[in-house]
Amino acid sequence: MSESGNDDEGTGVLIALGMTVCLSVGWAYVVKDQEDLMTWGALLVAGVTGLVAGTYSKNSQTVAVVCALAAPLGAYLGTLLGLCLLAVAPYGGDFGDAWHIFSNNTGDMARVFKVEAQDRDWLFLFLSAPVGYGAAMLDG
Repeated sequence: MSESGNDDEGTGVLIALGMTVCLSVGWAYVVKDQEDLMTWGALLVAGVTGLVAGTYSKNSQTVAVVCALAAPLGAYLGTLLGLCLLAVAPYGGDFGDAWHIFSNNTGDMARVFKVEAQDRDWLFLFLSAPVGYGAAMLDG
């Protein structure tokens, strides 16, 4: 692979990871505003991230795999952060308070998710992997 190809691939990986983080934090606020456990955003995060990162990386398979792994994980963590935002909202808490709960009690939040999640929530998370991969591999 040429050096330019490696640069494109590296740029695509950075875009995939950066967009996943940004969109997942944004998704946390959607979960908070809707006051509902929603995971269909995983498909949105995967599709948008895959399309953008795939375009910049010239449809690199490595970038597609990164999208397939990062999108479900990012959406899951974004949903957990959204649950933390919901937990601190009645007490006037802000993002810093929610982040403190999220970073110190991630396991507890994961148990809340496990109890509250329906089958469709798990399905959306799992389907986001092939969506992210496929979106990154689309020829535009």
